[in-house]
Amino acid sequence: MIFIIFILIGLFLSVFAFFLLKKQTIFLALLAADHESNKQFLARYGFLFLCLALLAFGLSPFIQRDGALYFIALMMFVSGLFSYQFSKKIK
Repeated sequence: MIFIIFILIGLFLSVFAFFLLKKQTIFLALLAADHESNKQFLARYGFLFLCLALLAFGLSPFIQRDGALYFIALMMFVSGLFSYQFSKKIK
């Protein structure tokens, strides 16, 4: 069960990282005028989410309950940090 959940988390994070890294115009339409710093912001978090996705795929066969909870806590922390900083940058 944990294996399937981690595969789904990895897929979701991969898609989100793809949008943050390659399809930035979707998010740039929501942000203020300073495009260069916003592109760096989106690229930094895209890379972070990609690393989390790769970690989810790599850990999925070996993860136990406690490790899964630590990973989910880390993922929620990074997501919350991204959401907070993104909300401050919205027009």
